[in-house]
Amino acid sequence: MLKNPKRIIVCEKDESRIKFVNEHYPDVLTVTPEKCLDFVRENSNHGGADVVLEVAGAENTFELAWQCARPNAIVTVVALYDKAQTLPLPDMYGKNLTFKTGGVDGCDCDETLKLIAEGKLDTEPLITHTYPLARIDEAYELFENKRDGIIKVAVECSI
Repeated sequence: MLKNPKRIIVCEKDESRIKFVNEHYPDVLTVTPEKCLDFVRENSNHGGADVVLEVAGAENTFELAWQCARPNAIVTVVALYDKAQTLPLPDMYGKNLTFKTGGVDGCDCDETLKLIAEGKLDTEPLITHTYPLARIDEAYELFENKRDGIIKVAVECSI
């Protein structure tokens, strides 16, 4: 959103997350995985997304990500998969995609914290649960099992 894209489409299967996106980010379009490819193509200027962020890591989400990308798009894979993913090069022929991978690192933490402090990035709606460091095992268990409407957990550390 900081880069002011023309449109953002979120593909999500969980109804509570779709509701969250619609409530907090009304300009963002939402779609379920079954309808995603057609929806992206219908709502894009060049037959697909300019940039795709694959953050789910579920079965078939990698394939859906590159399929939703337009030719010469960038596909960024942040997700962690249980199994190796395959690049079906004959199916991708002519797409000329650029892939970026690697997950989340701490390289931009200073910039992220600065954007939060300046009010340019609002993370409040994302933090649905807060735990003290002494109860971090409970926080991980809650997050891993996706209970209680969890989106993100903040862990309080006292020095």
